[in-house]
Amino acid sequence: MKILVLGGTRFFGVHLVCALLEDGHEVTIATRGRTPDSFGSQVSRIVVDRLNAAVMKMPLQAVPMMWCATIWPIALMM
Repeated sequence: MKILVLGGTRFFGVHLVCALLEDGHEVTIATRGRTPDSFGSQVSRIVVDRLNAAVMKMPLQAVPMMWCATIWPIALMM
């Protein structure tokens, strides 16, 4: 399954992305691009500003990919 994770480079998100990769999912992480990750070529990356809705739409619209699921790790903790 193709899954977009909003975040994924810190705290809960890292564990989520690792679990998704172990289960064989194709993962894209959408981050601010400030925190390095250790996923290497296992994930695709999109740099976004999640606090600016208009700016966030641009990189997501430019990517020719459809995701089966989008997960925002912080929402899972609420």
